[in-house]
Amino acid sequence: MSSPYPRDDFDAVTPPRDGRRGAHRAAPKRPGGVLAPVVIALVVVAAGGAGYVALTTVGNPGSSASAAPAAGGDQAAAQDPAASADPAAGGAPPAASPASSPEAPPSASPTASSERSAPVVVLNGTGTSGLAAKKAAQVEADGWEVASTGNATAAQRSAHKTTTVLYPTAALEGAAEALAAQVGAKTALDAQAQAGSLTVVLR
Repeated sequence: MSSPYPRDDFDAVTPPRDGRRGAHRAAPKRPGGVLAPVVIALVVVAAGGAGYVALTTVGNPGSSASAAPAAGGDQAAAQDPAASADPAAGGAPPAASPASSPEAPPSASPTASSERSAPVVVLNGTGTSGLAAKKAAQVEADGWEVASTGNATAAQRSAHKTTTVLYPTAALEGAAEALAAQVGAKTALDAQAQAGSLTVVLR
């Protein structure tokens, strides 16, 4: 086809293979040229996030280890509620052991007290002056009650050649034997002895 315009130097240029016409026309853009940078950026971001997570887990290994003992402690406390009972929160305190009571001091024998309840008469059947008063003081020191002192009669001195405790009735036999053991004497039942009393005839 003929052109109404005269030919010039541009008409002698060989057309490019990509079909462009004119010196100032840019080549058409390919669809893949825009998506490639976006894909690369997404891959970089994903790789960076995975690396951060891995570094965080490796750099703090005690986080998972400390969680395990804590869980174990909670389980032990749940299995043994008595071990963690708080007295302020209503937990039962340990039972206190009973305190041992002090032993009571031994009391005087009731039998010995009743035996010493009988009054005592001390008679001197010797020639030693003041012997009855001296023996009476010893008898009182042993817990007996001395009713009186004096001298033995001739009949008493004749009947008893050694120191003797006389008792008028069988009811006072036990008391007479207890008194005789203390003064070093023998005992004898004598109905003529002072009623209700024990009579010591010193020889």
